[in-house]
Amino acid sequence: MTLGRFLGWVLLVAAGLIASAEGIAAVATGAYDSVATGELWTLITGRHPFIGFSTHAAWSETLGTMLLAWPAWTVIGALGCTLIVACRPRRKRYEYREASMRFSTSLH
Repeated sequence: MTLGRFLGWVLLVAAGLIASAEGIAAVATGAYDSVATGELWTLITGRHPFIGFSTHAAWSETLGTMLLAWPAWTVIGALGCTLIVACRPRRKRYEYREASMRFSTSLH
């Protein structure tokens, strides 16, 4: 859980850095040109994201193409937020059960 939360925060920081770099580039050039997720994927891995995948359903291919066209900081930020929320520390189920039993018996 700690590793997932840490990775989520790293992704959020990376998304912030990418967004600020795009903002600085937009101010310098006067035009907003975002770095698409597909371009960033290609820069990191060296190949197009759909090379080597088997045939997909039409909706899956459309969704993947749409996500790869979004700015990279939005997708990376969403992944980071998802990891932070999914890996948050939670109380154990038995603590919830004990607390609910305590409150339900105190009302009678």
